Amino acid sequence: MPLIELKDVARHYQLGEIDVPALDGVSLSIEAGEFVAIMGQSGSGKSTLMNVLGCLDNPTRGSFHIDGQDAGTLGADELAALRRERFGFIFQRYHLLPHLDARGNAALPAVYAGVGVGARLARARALLERLGLGERLHHRPNELSGGQQQRVSIARALMNGGQIILADEPTGALDSASGAEMLRLLRELHERGHTIILVTHDAAVAAHARRVIELKDGKVVADSGTPPDHTPVPPQLSDAPPVHQGGRLRRLQVQWREAVATALLALRGNRLRTALSMLGISIGIASVVSIVALTSAARDSIETDLSSLISGRIPVWRGNPGLPPGAVPQPFRPHEIDSLRALPGVKGVTLNRQMQLTARHQSRDAMLEAVGGDPNTLKARKLKLVQGRYFNAMDFETRSQVAVIDEKSRDALFKKGESPLGQLVFVNPMGGMGDAAVAQPGMPPPPTAALPFTVVGVVASEGGAFSFGSWLGQLYLPQTTFARKLDARADVDNFDVLLDLTVPPQQVREQIVHRLKALHGREDFGTWNGEEEFRKFQGVTSAMAALFAGVAAISLLVGGVGVMNIMLVSVSERTREIGIRMAIGARQADVRLQFLIEAVVLCCLGGLVGVALSWLAAQAVNAVQTHLHVTVSWAALGVAFAVSSAVGLVFGTLPARRAAALSPVDALARE
Repeated sequence: MPLIELKDVARHYQLGEIDVPALDGVSLSIEAGEFVAIMGQSGSGKSTLMNVLGCLDNPTRGSFHIDGQDAGTLGADELAALRRERFGFIFQRYHLLPHLDARGNAALPAVYAGVGVGARLARARALLERLGLGERLHHRPNELSGGQQQRVSIARALMNGGQIILADEPTGALDSASGAEMLRLLRELHERGHTIILVTHDAAVAAHARRVIELKDGKVVADSGTPPDHTPVPPQLSDAPPVHQGGRLRRLQVQWREAVATALLALRGNRLRTALSMLGISIGIASVVSIVALTSAARDSIETDLSSLISGRIPVWRGNPGLPPGAVPQPFRPHEIDSLRALPGVKGVTLNRQMQLTARHQSRDAMLEAVGGDPNTLKARKLKLVQGRYFNAMDFETRSQVAVIDEKSRDALFKKGESPLGQLVFVNPMGGMGDAAVAQPGMPPPPTAALPFTVVGVVASEGGAFSFGSWLGQLYLPQTTFARKLDARADVDNFDVLLDLTVPPQQVREQIVHRLKALHGREDFGTWNGEEEFRKFQGVTSAMAALFAGVAAISLLVGGVGVMNIMLVSVSERTREIGIRMAIGARQADVRLQFLIEAVVLCCLGGLVGVALSWLAAQAVNAVQTHLHVTVSWAALGVAFAVSSAVGLVFGTLPARRAAALSPVDALARE
């Protein structure tokens, strides 16, 4: 059985409406171990025949068998495997990859055979040393002469065994000495058992073969036939067998590693373009991460402030807009408040006592709001001491006439630069109250003269997004002093129910309404579920954060489109490289993987830069202000990196598919 057999093979090309026959009914057979020269002038069809023989191109009609296997029935991946395992190509223009050195170019076919890096580089070294290039292993193609580049291509052809060597005008780009050396090497390979198919237009070169086939106008016009004395060289006299090819999993591991390394080399080879492409991704990632970090910091600050004010409490106040005209709402009596303390889910009840009054210091007076304070008032109202002290246990126990004022009160009562600490402030409890403060049965009447209070501290707002406040200045008195000196009423007009959150807040609110309605006989009061409203507010802030992140993601989308455009340009520029890889055995999936990984690596590098930029931006924001602490979490950085990888995967798919869809023969023909 012949090694190669063609029967009535034709290959036609369609140029518009014109049918161009490059091969027209070629039939021939080649035995294993032959040295065949295919001759013909330019346009005779010899290169097309070589492409068909090398499984780079498919015939329009006819049958083509290799070692009895019908190549016409094989798919693209099976043809790639056939090229990888049976063929070795030596091209006129060498077709070496410029970013690889001599050893890397020679070892390339073994990558697609799944051979480990150590084994394939060792074999490439041995082949190059045998071809006289032991001192040029790490030289790139542009550092080698034409003859040396051609010997590297011979080493590449032999890498996976090279049972069939296809040499397309191997001496065409060489000087006479290098050409003679090339022919000597081909004869040596023939003597070692390789089947040599040499394509040439030079009769002198063809004369070195033992069989000459001449083509003209796509037809065989002369064939000297297989020499009568032809005897295939026994396998033991041929080259040492190539390294063992790996299994499917091994090939996948090798190809992934090689694809990443090649991607880095390709990106490094176009530094400016790579930097500009990375810039688009970096800006997109930095924008998204920074916006998310800023909105998260703002949300945390606002929600923390708001939570401290309204979360975990239910305010209750006297009055209800739904009452009929003329109905007077009742205040809340002590026994009613005590009954609420016994409800499930209630941690405690805080009474809110405050009134408007007139305060005077020397010649200055002002309308202020007096507030009865307890030990937790500063924390609850998000206040901080800026001067002096707050009330101590003795002040509460002895009902001391001491006061803590806010900055509004200080500015209203004291001169600029004057310290209020230790100064007396006289307050008139009737100021602005009218008849509100009336005597209660069993209680001492409220005072009618101005009362002196010693200022012991000054407070200010902590500066959060939300805080208690009033358009009036505020004057804080110990709660016991407030009840004794200003408002001795046992009843209150409003209070806060503190929750322990063991019972759902809405359920506690319903119990409060039910209990007070039963005690008052009607719903003459109002309540507000702070916990429920806080949850609603959190939903609003989450939606706003998502909206801002979506707006920032537009820049990431633009960066992804830029990457796709750059990769499409890269496919166009590296078409011949794709053809070389396919010729030496790369499958379509291998080419697709190569360009897809390149896009992902590009985006990942851009993502790393973007992550670094966003982290630096967060540090800069924190350095110039103290109100908002911006933190870029590790989770956010991980998500950003994953997103950049996904962008590369999505936007690299089209270029990768386009690269994989190229025909090997068309790709090799492009400059």
